Amino acid sequence: MNRRGVALLVTGAVAVCAALTGCGASSSAGGDAAGPAASSSEVAIPAVAKDAALAAKLPAEIRSAGVLRVAMDETYPPFESVQAGKIVGLDPDLANAIGGVLGVRVEFVNTSFDAIIPSLTSNKVDLAMSSIGDTKERERTIDLATYYWNGTLVLVKSGNPAQLKADQVCGARVGVIRGSLQQTSFLPSQAAKCAAAGKQAAKVEVYQNGPQAQLALQSGRIDGVMEDAPPLLEVAARQKDVFETAGPFFRNPNPGGVAFPKGSKLVEPVHEAIGVLLKNGTYQAILKKWNLEKIAIDKSEINGAQS
Repeated sequence: MNRRGVALLVTGAVAVCAALTGCGASSSAGGDAAGPAASSSEVAIPAVAKDAALAAKLPAEIRSAGVLRVAMDETYPPFESVQAGKIVGLDPDLANAIGGVLGVRVEFVNTSFDAIIPSLTSNKVDLAMSSIGDTKERERTIDLATYYWNGTLVLVKSGNPAQLKADQVCGARVGVIRGSLQQTSFLPSQAAKCAAAGKQAAKVEVYQNGPQAQLALQSGRIDGVMEDAPPLLEVAARQKDVFETAGPFFRNPNPGGVAFPKGSKLVEPVHEAIGVLLKNGTYQAILKKWNLEKIAIDKSEINGAQS
């Protein structure tokens, strides 16, 4: 899971939303960027027309099957979740729009986040969209076509009893999602700072998905959950009497993107399809539908990680 300016200490989803207006273009050395708490709104998504030239660039086996198999962790609103038996969110909407441009149907494959990259490298799926941050390390085994920025906050119990800050969790019990950048990059970078200050590093508790980590926080088994900002803002807004978020909000210098098996012939047509959606306004309408305009990019890049 993934994702420049003034670092703000923020508590509560409403406060974070207000703060992000001021720090949407800010930067701090450890994290990601994100938008306000997101939920579906009544926004019309423009009809997407097939681009015959791009469709012709698809691998023959994809054209023949007429379907793209897309891995997603369906427990990660507002990026993706299941409502009334249907997968909804930013990623499924954007995946369906990409499929529309390429003239193929999209089939979603529910996949835990830590299994997404193995599913790609073993060719069990064609691509993945599940708040996947681009990094130089990940680019060794997969390719990515970027479509958003993201950021990190910490979810805490209402009142923040442990007085955590997203950049100061020394000695705390912190939950993360297995395989996330919070586990592999953000908390390890804080451990060195804790040691330099003569403090113990955070005790990291790893969970399969966000709801498991949130349940552990609610029951008092951990002090906070470090995760991408949008889903934390979502749960804090839905359960105001239980949770709130703690900043400072910080943005990763790397964007997030659609992930592919290394060397996949899908990379270029999907990348170009994202460009079509950026140009015709569909991309912006989908972000607006989920109140995620703050994570928008200006253009998609292939393997756009800086670090």
